Amino acid sequence: MSSYRNFKIALFCTAQNMVRLSEKAVNRQLDWFEKYCGCDKVYIEPYRDGLTIPPEQLEMLIRVFRQRGVEVSGALTTTTNDLSPGDAEKYRMSGTYCYVNKVMREHLAEKVKYIAGYFDEFIIDDWFFTMCTCHECREAKGNRSWEDFRTELLADVSENIIVKTAKAVNPNCKVIIKYPNWAEAYQESGYDPDRQRKIFDYIYTGTETRNTPYSDQHLPRYLSYSLPRLMENYAPGRNGGAWFDPYGCSPIDIYLEQAYLSAFARSKELLLFCWGSLYKNRVVTPLGLQLEEIDKFLDKAGNCIGVPCYLPPMAQGEDHVEDFLGMVGVPFENTPDFPSDAKCIFLTVQAHKDPDIIDKLKDFVSNGGKAVVTSGFMIEALGKGIEDMTSIRYRGRRFRTNRFRGSAFMFGADEYSSHEMSFPLLEHRNNTTWALAKAVVGEENYPILMRDNYGKGELITLVVPDEYGYIYDLPENILTQIRAQFTSVVPYTLNGPGQASLFVYDNDTFAVYKYTDGLKPGRYGITVRGNADSITSFARRKREIYPTSRRMGMTTFDLFVQPGDLNFYKVNRSEVKQEESRPFFAVSAPDDSYDDEEQD
Repeated sequence: MSSYRNFKIALFCTAQNMVRLSEKAVNRQLDWFEKYCGCDKVYIEPYRDGLTIPPEQLEMLIRVFRQRGVEVSGALTTTTNDLSPGDAEKYRMSGTYCYVNKVMREHLAEKVKYIAGYFDEFIIDDWFFTMCTCHECREAKGNRSWEDFRTELLADVSENIIVKTAKAVNPNCKVIIKYPNWAEAYQESGYDPDRQRKIFDYIYTGTETRNTPYSDQHLPRYLSYSLPRLMENYAPGRNGGAWFDPYGCSPIDIYLEQAYLSAFARSKELLLFCWGSLYKNRVVTPLGLQLEEIDKFLDKAGNCIGVPCYLPPMAQGEDHVEDFLGMVGVPFENTPDFPSDAKCIFLTVQAHKDPDIIDKLKDFVSNGGKAVVTSGFMIEALGKGIEDMTSIRYRGRRFRTNRFRGSAFMFGADEYSSHEMSFPLLEHRNNTTWALAKAVVGEENYPILMRDNYGKGELITLVVPDEYGYIYDLPENILTQIRAQFTSVVPYTLNGPGQASLFVYDNDTFAVYKYTDGLKPGRYGITVRGNADSITSFARRKREIYPTSRRMGMTTFDLFVQPGDLNFYKVNRSEVKQEESRPFFAVSAPDDSYDDEEQD
């Protein structure tokens, strides 16, 4: 029986973790994991970094786990010792293979045969990439770009050395490729989900975001949610789960947030890396406690919904700008396919990887859709036909400010950010393109949110600061204006400061999470499209929250959100009522003995 109802807990067991463990030690350590976080499945790795677990040890491990009722799958990390001594050109980060070299290809095939002989399923760790520039690779590359060469090379290795070899040994063997967290850089090192999803039986998602300011990978923590959703849309039903680790995760909430967001994304498994690093690690005990609460919430939640963000395969540009916006309360559903049936879409400069993007955009908007595009997208589109849709032009000017005005009218009050930010200055013609929010510089003001009408629909341009990390610092009214552009897809708008995410499901349930960077609690509002009688909050104990206002077809509630807390809500609707107001936090008395499992 699984530890949780909505996801499995899996543990990754590296060759180094398991090669010397006795049967007694395995049982003792498994007892500890089952007590604090659960263990439904293990991925045992017979080979890594030149170390192979001997058959007798591997057979003992498989037997012990299965006797304890734990599912067992295999794993492979494609790293090795230097198999070509004297070849100084074959520098490979942490021993990754040179996939052109005949000796290394044969070595990899032998390890695949060994693993497939023991397991009906195995996962490939995300060191399955290449950055080798040796003479063999340069000759094989020819006149192609490194991107084209490496993606074609890894597609060949995926199909002919890994998958075909495994299935020749064990026709029942299913092979899983785990994609790294650094999605914006896949093609540079050979990863190609668009092609590889057709080769592998399943895919898996790395959600290790860690502490962003101190990480070399520059990954906003919302990626722990958005990347599993993107991968689910690459291979619907075949995205096996989310994988994260405890490294670079101080304070402890940084580690836990990876788990929260991975679970909010409806990941089928949460794969904890790795056994040796987590045994008796203090991050595990709060993890189990919090996952119990998330599991109860997911019992009630429906399917994930969000604003489609079109990220074509192999695209690069405004890396992760959508994730930074996700951390100010815009829920996204990233997709590799153009979402022509959506009511509203979000486009970054990455969308220009699609050579037909301007024609698709014109059709989408003219037929009644709403498209929100970034300044990067707009600048790239100028000269390619976007001029038919807008009066916006860019002449290379930029400006800096910390002063903003959230109203399009001259009477709006100025608000200030803590940091000065730099923006591209997008010019527009008055009363053709309309400014919804502005930045103020001296006696001049420049638009940062603009609207154009085109056919039956709308084109919204969001001018993004050069420093994406300052998006959180934009004044609340500016953020509210930005969030409000997406309500045709998501029936709620979060009101309040940055550093908080909204996770929305298709049955009037949602979660709000305030990241731990701010450390201060925050008063947030949630505006619900249509009538709502109340919101039930059911994180740990149940309470009812009533509206503070109803106007213009919207119902607003006030929320009080602590950093790091889990906040789960259900919207309750009935017949439309007249406008009314109640005081902030008019709630029923909390029932401290509330047991969520006993409620309907």
